[in-house]
Amino acid sequence: MTNEEKILRFRPVTIQDDLMFGTVMADPECCKPFLETILGTKIKKIEYPERQKTVDIAMHSKSIRMDVYIEDEEDTVYDVEMQAGKNRNLPKRTRFYQGMIDLNILAKGEDYVQLKKSLVIFICTFDPFGHDEYIYRCGEYYQISDGSYHPLGDDAWKIFVNATGHKGNVSDSFKSLMRYIMNGEAKDSYTRTLERKVSLINSSDEWKVSYMTLAIKLADERREGREEGNIRTLYDLYSDGDITLQRAAVKAGMSESAFLEAAKRITGT
Repeated sequence: MTNEEKILRFRPVTIQDDLMFGTVMADPECCKPFLETILGTKIKKIEYPERQKTVDIAMHSKSIRMDVYIEDEEDTVYDVEMQAGKNRNLPKRTRFYQGMIDLNILAKGEDYVQLKKSLVIFICTFDPFGHDEYIYRCGEYYQISDGSYHPLGDDAWKIFVNATGHKGNVSDSFKSLMRYIMNGEAKDSYTRTLERKVSLINSSDEWKVSYMTLAIKLADERREGREEGNIRTLYDLYSDGDITLQRAAVKAGMSESAFLEAAKRITGT
């Protein structure tokens, strides 16, 4: 597909789109007040926003692409993710992200006692836990014999923001931001700034090409993942004697030799 075709096929997206969200948050003037609104606290300075940071610790490990990866002047690390589609594994996903952030810091030669305070923040366009709260804050605790819980103090926090929520003590600016995320209502100065940024990005031909290129790449990766899963399943059935090699290869749409070569590559056998 040519760049001209990509531009023609592009359709404007909202801030709910994770690539748009990451692009908008790459601007400190958009990112800093966003964090301040969500957390209800002032941040003096963002050291650097890093859009769509990819953390890949080892050659064969699962890498993750982070929407917004930020550090502030107090050495706090923020990973902010836009989650528009329901994901039943969201809690485990945040656990994985937090672990990867820590490993990324330690990979630079830091001792574990130097691990920075980290916050993994998911902005959800649905209620992840079903209690109608605006914000769910999750940390590690230990329990003593009387049944009480106390903070572990590992400085690792997970925050789930429910943009559809109604419960909790949040600011008017927080509510305004949630309405903008959900419905595109730009009613105050900050949300109007966000809307102008989104419109400007949507009108950029360079960004349209980049967006469509990534969309095609991700679609290819998903298709390849499905194909690999199909080959793995067929190979398992063949290895267990449930189907013949010929039948497995036919179902995979390959020659027998190509099927065996692909299966060995995928399974590592």
